Amino acid sequence: KMETSAWAIFGSVDYEVSEQLNVTAGLRYSDDKRDWKGTLVQSPFGAPGFSEKNSVDDSQVSGDISANYRMDDETNLYARYAHGYRSPSIQGRSLLFSANSTTADSETVDSFETGFKSVLLENTARIDGSVFYYVVNDQQLTAVGGTGNVASLLNADEAVGYGFELDGEYMVTPEFVVTGSVSYNHTELNDSSVAVPGCGGGCTVTDKLNADGLAIIDGNSLPQSPEWIANFSARWSKEIGDGEFYVYTDWSYRSEVNFFLYESIEFTGDALLEGGVRVGYEWYTGGAEYEGAMFGRNITNEEQLTGAIDFNNLTGYVNEPQFFGIEFKANFF
Repeated sequence: KMETSAWAIFGSVDYEVSEQLNVTAGLRYSDDKRDWKGTLVQSPFGAPGFSEKNSVDDSQVSGDISANYRMDDETNLYARYAHGYRSPSIQGRSLLFSANSTTADSETVDSFETGFKSVLLENTARIDGSVFYYVVNDQQLTAVGGTGNVASLLNADEAVGYGFELDGEYMVTPEFVVTGSVSYNHTELNDSSVAVPGCGGGCTVTDKLNADGLAIIDGNSLPQSPEWIANFSARWSKEIGDGEFYVYTDWSYRSEVNFFLYESIEFTGDALLEGGVRVGYEWYTGGAEYEGAMFGRNITNEEQLTGAIDFNNLTGYVNEPQFFGIEFKANFF
């Protein structure tokens, strides 16, 4: 049983410095408390039942300030600094023979971002971009699986991230539109004292181990955080009769990714590129909208790990396989 109580007071102000420059700032005070109680009524193998309690509480001040500068009718520039807060957490978990709840202290984050938003070529194109940097102090992490099938909260001293994002859209013709985006995101845990259990199924852990055989995660990236992500789509359409015929394709890419806090050879997902295609006809008649289409997903039949279970064997699960289908939809108003 978890009981959470929270209250906050906040305010913001928006100031127009000039016709081109606008500044916004906000401040918030938060107070949070969590109480947890767990009871295992009956344990297997004749072990006695037990109860356990745990509680956490904290209060923090957070806020942000941002500026938006309208360079001209087609381009805006912006910058933002924010100080954020995440309240302390409890992981309530009763094992077969003993209570084992864990807690994590509050985390705070200081983030910086600047970028632009613009339209080009007589409003037929759009491109947005940004660069960012953030530092998370006392990063809350969850160590899961591994030897003993743990599920425990912990704090890392610091996590750092930085990168950039670009996305755009271009109307090549009124019937043909392409969109695309790319982002780079570097993340790194910085705490030489934090160590977690490695896998419980004989995987090859590549991190250094401490005297207790735990994996030291200092310098590792955050789990499920690929450095590169990209997306692309294209849609061509043509009015035919009372409706519209269209051809659409979309593609997504992510670079190599690590699944857990520790790093190992077996529990790393290689780069993955997936694509899809859809050909259809949509029309509106009689107060309803109809669509018939043929489609395919993962049309190149790529197969890569997207996650894993590590506590008792080398188990991984993969992306959906290649498949094709036919679809008919009707929306009534």
